[in-house]
Amino acid sequence: MVKFSGFATLGAIYNDSEELGFHSNYKVAGKTGFSLAPDSLIGTQANIKFNPQWDAVVQAVFRDKLDDKVLNYIDVGFLRYSLAKRWEFRAGRMNTDIYFLSEYRSVGYAYPWARPPSEFYAHVSTVSQFQGADVLYKRSVGEGFLQVKLAFGETEAVIGRPGTKVDVKFDDMLMASISYQQNKWQVRASFLDAKIQEFGDDQDLAVLDQAIEQFPPYIWPGGPVLKERFDYHGKKQQFYGLGYQYDNDPWIVQLEIGASHSLWDIIQDNVSGYVSLGYQAEDITYFSILSAIEPTGGTLSDSIGEISPAAPAEIVAILKSFEPLLREQLNQSRIKQHTFGVGAKWQVSPTMIAKLQVDRSVVADNGFALWQVNTQPDSSQTVNVVSLNVNWIF
Repeated sequence: MVKFSGFATLGAIYNDSEELGFHSNYKVAGKTGFSLAPDSLIGTQANIKFNPQWDAVVQAVFRDKLDDKVLNYIDVGFLRYSLAKRWEFRAGRMNTDIYFLSEYRSVGYAYPWARPPSEFYAHVSTVSQFQGADVLYKRSVGEGFLQVKLAFGETEAVIGRPGTKVDVKFDDMLMASISYQQNKWQVRASFLDAKIQEFGDDQDLAVLDQAIEQFPPYIWPGGPVLKERFDYHGKKQQFYGLGYQYDNDPWIVQLEIGASHSLWDIIQDNVSGYVSLGYQAEDITYFSILSAIEPTGGTLSDSIGEISPAAPAEIVAILKSFEPLLREQLNQSRIKQHTFGVGAKWQVSPTMIAKLQVDRSVVADNGFALWQVNTQPDSSQTVNVVSLNVNWIF
């Protein structure tokens, strides 16, 4: 009735940038130089079968995290009911099914690279798990297999921002995905809609709110408009994803593309994606991967808005002094970069693999939000990260 299993990664990286700390997602601290922290982890899983219809799964993953609460090491913990081999109903804490690696992102043994590409996967890491319920429908269609999933819930996480950690909470999360697999290929599409309920205790934004309250609209007509732009409460965030896989031994192709839309200026719209090509030669798989993320919709304004012509010069100067603060807030979340990586995966044994990967990332001016910014760079940066991983399952 109970089956235990586990997985682990011992990963070493070398990041040649002193200004930008590398991390695999927003929930872990960024590191420069040599480090074991970004990729190393160990996970355990218990599958509990009560009867043919009811079962439960609990998965704990121990790794370096910004939030060390015990509950946050539980990646998965749900109860499932299966009906007529076509329907599954789950409730509890689950992975958010919006990309190919949703169910096994932490299991390095399951994919060829040192880690999922940051431009696509790290960007949505804040919502990688949720608490709630989902329903899955599956059946054979033609020569392939169709799966459709709907989910609803909420999530919270602690993520890194320059010089601080921020508590983030999303509620009213609605997720949908559909996938179809036939022989050697698979396609999938996904959608996520969520509302921001909490975004830490940002002192800079609080100072701006206080200023808007102090200066009435007849002095600062642009104040209420600015407040609406930067007020996060209830602002929707949406993600649309498409993916394709093709495995025709010895060649493997995988690609995903996603578009994010935000109604809150601090989190900007963007499009992201990657394409990976692999070649399997007996026990070694050689691969290359190109990934990128670009902001869409142009650069957001850092203007403090309209000021009354009758406002005294002293007040105008005070209001103008907020523009650098707005610019800093907008830049902290701006992402613009691309990465090219090459590497090899060696099947050491049926339960162990080793990987070597070299990544070269080109980060545009004020596009550093995927990194932990230790010192604000003056211009665009090129960062090289070398990774050596050993992954095993047990």
